[in-house]
Amino acid sequence: MRAVLLREFGGPELLRMEEVPAPNPATLDDDEVLIQVRACGICYHDIINRRGDLPRTRVPLILGHEIAGDVAAVGESVERFGPGDRVACVQRAHCNTCDICQNNRPTLCKDGSFIGEQIPGGYAEYAVVPAHALSRIPSSIPYAEASICACTIGTSIHVAQRGRVEKEDTVLITGASGGVGLHAIQVCKLSGANVIAVTSSPKKVEHLRQAGADEVLVALDLQFAQSVKEVTKGRGVDVVLEITGSLTFKESVRSLAVGGRLVMVGNLETQPVDFMPGLMILKELEFIGSYATTPDELTQAFRLVEAGSIKPVLAATLPLAKAAKAHKMLFERGVTGRLALEI
Repeated sequence: MRAVLLREFGGPELLRMEEVPAPNPATLDDDEVLIQVRACGICYHDIINRRGDLPRTRVPLILGHEIAGDVAAVGESVERFGPGDRVACVQRAHCNTCDICQNNRPTLCKDGSFIGEQIPGGYAEYAVVPAHALSRIPSSIPYAEASICACTIGTSIHVAQRGRVEKEDTVLITGASGGVGLHAIQVCKLSGANVIAVTSSPKKVEHLRQAGADEVLVALDLQFAQSVKEVTKGRGVDVVLEITGSLTFKESVRSLAVGGRLVMVGNLETQPVDFMPGLMILKELEFIGSYATTPDELTQAFRLVEAGSIKPVLAATLPLAKAAKAHKMLFERGVTGRLALEI
């Protein structure tokens, strides 16, 4: 089969198309599904992996955790899916048996494996994924849009739940013009929240307004706390969805109202942050982590898309052979929304 392989860490030019053996249906584990990949979304996490910034990643590797396609074959114990079914996966495969999974927190499974990182991903014609990491794609949703739903809408649903976003909350979203940010705006608006979006690009302001942001702050130098205080009349925000990470963390903390909640969902530069315990104590702030999404949340995402309540923001699709170009486009911040490879 055709696949884009990463054989060493570094720049996008290291993503190269090769012919590799296709997975053999006869060797599937009982709970596994062989997917003929139709589309695979591209996430900034893929860039972080390609650079070698995550210690658990090993090469050679097929990247890509945003997979949508058709079931080609199933393991002996798989009953929920059969050949021809349209499916998409969550980012992290879980064991479904440990105490954490049984406590309905599969994103934190102690035996889980991130797809396209610890197991081969979707930059290929075929991929193997455990059945319990899959959700069925409604017939009305194209493969490319379906591929991005887990990592953008599903993650946004998860982070909004972790942050306890409620009606009339004021929510600040950093990195708002990216794939997660544009969908987090929509999810928070569905909850009845007031949304302040932060971007470093004046060109992306209108896109953020179209997504539903009530206020858009352009912070070329990533300094926005004072502007947040001004638009909230000195109060600050109830919740920050911190998608950018270390680059904006300090400003996000300063933007919080008394009793506010900061939910950390991304860290693009994988750098440590300056932590301010005094401010956390004096304002009784909550710092919360949010990781990936669950199959139930992906199913919820599909229902919202099918109902027209949320629109997947797909910036462009490219053929599999253009994976390196897609990585370059994403890294250069020239994209509003998500990119996907079509296979």
